[in-house]
Amino acid sequence: MIYELVPIELHDELNKFRHDLEKMASQHIEVCPFCQQNEFYLIRSKPTNTYRCKACDKYFNVASNTSFNRLSPFDWLETIFTSRIANKSYQTIAKKLGCTLEKVMRRDQAIVDHLKSYYPLLNKWYTGAKQLKITPTLTKQHQTLIEKVSSLLNEQSPVCLYCSSTETTKVGKRTCYRCKRCRRSFNILSDTILNRLPKSELWIEFINLLVSGKNNMQIQTELGFNGNTVNHWRNAWCEMMKRWNLEDLANWCQCH
Repeated sequence: MIYELVPIELHDELNKFRHDLEKMASQHIEVCPFCQQNEFYLIRSKPTNTYRCKACDKYFNVASNTSFNRLSPFDWLETIFTSRIANKSYQTIAKKLGCTLEKVMRRDQAIVDHLKSYYPLLNKWYTGAKQLKITPTLTKQHQTLIEKVSSLLNEQSPVCLYCSSTETTKVGKRTCYRCKRCRRSFNILSDTILNRLPKSELWIEFINLLVSGKNNMQIQTELGFNGNTVNHWRNAWCEMMKRWNLEDLANWCQCH
């Protein structure tokens, strides 16, 4: 069935990648991933087969030096890959495997990273197709988030945090206000991680890039940010999503 869903010109890369996953699941190792020598011995078999190389003296398993390091059980990878191609949601896959949504998404991202390194044509198709697989739940939570942010940025007279008066006025372009009754200033985001997040005019654009599945490098290029800024913003917005009970969207954005 999977071959009917993937363009025929990608079947060669598809076969090679599925062979990679098969080797991963069977824990088949031919050489040390660090020095490429074939003299090594098994030191333990649980939770995965772990070896020690006689040449470089390093410990390794089948996932060492790959995108799948620390992501056992490795037989989940084939299930996740084929299920995503079949347009199955992360929630459906998580239920099938009996694991959390986050575990499925982390492994799917590892699949993308591996494809990007070794099978670029298949990766381009796979990641492009994924954008069509955002569930109705995520779409609804995305809309809720945009409405919340727009409301915050466009609020003109919020209730004063000190005296509860509605006689307040906005100060500047962000979320700072001054109360006409008690004459005190306040910020409606003062108790959130967004308080010191700059460039509020880019908040919604950044959120849309997150939800579309863009990785940090792509967002960095789109907005002209540096890597640390993109990572900080991603973490900040995922934290706010969880605070606003948008857990599924937070997991989706955190793992892309």
